[in-house]
Amino acid sequence: MVKCCSAIGCASRCLPNSKLKGLTFHVFPTDEITKRKWVLAMKRLDVNAAGIWEPKKGDVLCSRHFKNSDFDRSTPNIKLRPGVIPSVFDSPYHSQEHSYSVMDSPKKLKHKLDHVISELEDTQESLRNVLEREKHFQKSLMKTIRELKDECLISQETANRLSAFCWECCQESIKREYIS
Repeated sequence: MVKCCSAIGCASRCLPNSKLKGLTFHVFPTDEITKRKWVLAMKRLDVNAAGIWEPKKGDVLCSRHFKNSDFDRSTPNIKLRPGVIPSVFDSPYHSQEHSYSVMDSPKKLKHKLDHVISELEDTQESLRNVLEREKHFQKSLMKTIRELKDECLISQETANRLSAFCWECCQESIKREYIS
């Protein structure tokens, strides 16, 4: 049986060529708190129960409902980072929130604040990872420059210029790290 995305208005289906198109499908979390956050983010109602929709065991969401930063791409199999919440929805039901409507309840505002804080923490973690990788690459580049110079494959002047360039990049990286 072909799995379909559970988001309202999404026609994504898990077909053999889906992964080639960059489309992945993700089962709902087993952790009840995270699963509740997913369901609330979807804003899907159950017309039969007159309440919030509840996912069944085989229900999935496609990768279109997650930001690029929500994915861990460090392994061959693309996975969601732990604790991420889907946040990309295009259905008309999700665009009906207006700033001029009735003020949200404190509970809903707390939920939104928690979501923003979670996104901020994820972004900060992602930034730290990028900066660490950048430092690693800069060290590797400096080592390569030294090796090329030692083997007389580049001149001292070229080595100095390349080293100065790497030093400037490194200093910019450190400045950005302290700003965040």
